[in-house]
Amino acid sequence: MTRFSCRFQFAHLLCLLVSTASCSLSTQAGIMAPGSVNSFGFTTSGQVGLSGVTGFNAISFKSQADPIWGTTGSRYLGQFLTAPLPAGMSTSYANTPFSISILPTGLQLDGTWYVQPNLQPIVLKGRLNGSITGSDYSSVVASFDPVDPWVDIIQGGIPNTKTFLSGIGPFILNTAGITDVTMSWMTLLNPTVVPVPEPSTLAVISSGLMLAWIARRRSRNLNRA
Repeated sequence: MTRFSCRFQFAHLLCLLVSTASCSLSTQAGIMAPGSVNSFGFTTSGQVGLSGVTGFNAISFKSQADPIWGTTGSRYLGQFLTAPLPAGMSTSYANTPFSISILPTGLQLDGTWYVQPNLQPIVLKGRLNGSITGSDYSSVVASFDPVDPWVDIIQGGIPNTKTFLSGIGPFILNTAGITDVTMSWMTLLNPTVVPVPEPSTLAVISSGLMLAWIARRRSRNLNRA
């Protein structure tokens, strides 16, 4: 067998493997790409629980009462307010629960407006951990519980349309002051699914490449002999 023949067979085998892999790509999993830019307006409502608080509770949440409008990007949710404690006084927080509800007032999606009662709230939950001492020390961190970043804002949902939330905390609360809470979001309309190989497909490709390499080595040894 000549070297040219070996190389041709090796390349042909690679083509077959790639063709097989492309036919086995998963259409279930993938990355969604944005289809249009939309306008989204909402208010917020938040509260801080009392469980896990040792001492005087100095933390509260200021909701956003006036609707905030904007397109894709960073959005303001409200503020954690930390009241100053007297000198020498401390308060600790151990998994103290809090929640922030995003209350949609309107959504423009591909030229169509959706308003109440066709919009549903998104509730973000989390925990406070750390301590406050006097008016000049705070180690309290507000961490959000894991959530599915893909949510339906429109009641009942619209096929192939999701809103993606990201950049939500954690936040280190300021001492005796205000901590702004923000998130990033985008709404995707008729997203394009970019296929990704299944694990079994990757295994087939790896095995095939190994067999092709072994075959090529054997052919080289025969030619040298």
